[in-house]
Amino acid sequence: MGKYKIRKIGFLVGILVMLVLAFMPTPEGLTVLGQRVLAVTVLMVIFWMTEAMPIPFTALLPIILFPLLGITGAKGQNDIQLFKHYAYSTCYLLVGVGFLSGAMVKHGLHKRIAYGIVSKIGKKPTTLVLGFIIAVGFVSMWMSNTTATVMMIPIALSIASTLGAEASGLKKALILAIPYAATLGGMSTVIGTTTNPTGIGLIQESIGVTLNFTDWMKIGLPFTLILIPLFWLYMVKFFKVDKMSNINVQVAHEEYEKLGPWSKGEKYTAVIFLICVVLWVTRSTVWGKFIPYATDETVALFGAFLTLAVPLNFKEGEYVMDMKTGMREIPWTAIILLGGSMVMGNAFKDAGCATWVADQLSGLAGLSPVLIVVIVGIVTSLITELTTNAVVVAAFLPVLASVGTAIGVSPLAMMLGCMLACNFAFMLPPATPPNAIAYGTGEIEMKDLIKCGLGLKLICLVVFPFVLYFITMGLFGIGT
Repeated sequence: MGKYKIRKIGFLVGILVMLVLAFMPTPEGLTVLGQRVLAVTVLMVIFWMTEAMPIPFTALLPIILFPLLGITGAKGQNDIQLFKHYAYSTCYLLVGVGFLSGAMVKHGLHKRIAYGIVSKIGKKPTTLVLGFIIAVGFVSMWMSNTTATVMMIPIALSIASTLGAEASGLKKALILAIPYAATLGGMSTVIGTTTNPTGIGLIQESIGVTLNFTDWMKIGLPFTLILIPLFWLYMVKFFKVDKMSNINVQVAHEEYEKLGPWSKGEKYTAVIFLICVVLWVTRSTVWGKFIPYATDETVALFGAFLTLAVPLNFKEGEYVMDMKTGMREIPWTAIILLGGSMVMGNAFKDAGCATWVADQLSGLAGLSPVLIVVIVGIVTSLITELTTNAVVVAAFLPVLASVGTAIGVSPLAMMLGCMLACNFAFMLPPATPPNAIAYGTGEIEMKDLIKCGLGLKLICLVVFPFVLYFITMGLFGIGT
């Protein structure tokens, strides 16, 4: 079936399903408001999956549909906020990084980094992908996975630009390796993703169990260490990277030599970029305690400020970056996608849709505790494709605490299962900010994200109960 035919079918099916869901009898336990939010959510997912409309425009549909269906208005009736989520804080992280990556391109630093990495890692495409996965996964352990993604995407794009058309599979593997590795790496530490501290706080508040930094590493790190190698093997097979001929590293060496000595612009850009990386990595553990309200966005925009304030030639008014180039380099598609995802995700939570889905789990009483935790993980991993994982955790964990107690299953085990499985969000742009950012590069198609993400999700769902049961609960005795 042709792409355009799929789009036409997706357009008609999406609208029809939305109308049916919005105006059919309201399911028990779900409000009319929640029913209509669910209808818009399903429409957007169908449009995203079939590309019935341009992906970024689909993310703007709540501005049209929420007022029409009485979900919200310009003033935010019914406590369902609309416009403020299009200015979600991470959007400004992307604005700042747009200036940083733009400065790299302007002065050619991206080429020096790209050629240098290709030369050093080696000529095997599989090794190149592994190098990126390990680097991003490790970095994401100590900073937010979104920050790790926006930091590495420009470098991957630079390397992709040096590869020929015959290396399209390798290009896609490099781009997708970054958000996926960032997500998997972020699972392993408390500070790796906003989901972990949110969930740990809710666990302490709901059932009185305290998990410190080391406790969480016992839970998350085994998943990361086991899933990263499986993820690499899957990626090189899926994109047929293992079938590719070796990269001509000599060409990379020659191109690197042609660049000559470092220019003043390259040096200043590199210093600014390294300053930002150090500030990102050390914010939560070193200097953040002295400036408690600083965020990753603060660092990104500080970096953007430096590119506009540091002069290359003060007399002629030449700076590391200029405003016109910086605005052009900001990834506006990713920003709109991210904003739309946050609108949909928060509405899904605030209208009671997520709670309604979680409540359906109360019918699991009597099943094996291990099976119940697995079912919780599967449901969570599906729901998290529709909204960001932090929203899923915030909505599900308080409900699972009471559900676990009511049906005689360890609430902690159910809550940990939810926290871990909500990271298995690999198929759609709204699932995680890293997904939206990678898709916003324009280097991958929606079908790449869906097909590759589905396979990785299935791998995670197969591995997850074994690690949770034998290592988290068995070896460390957490959640028993």
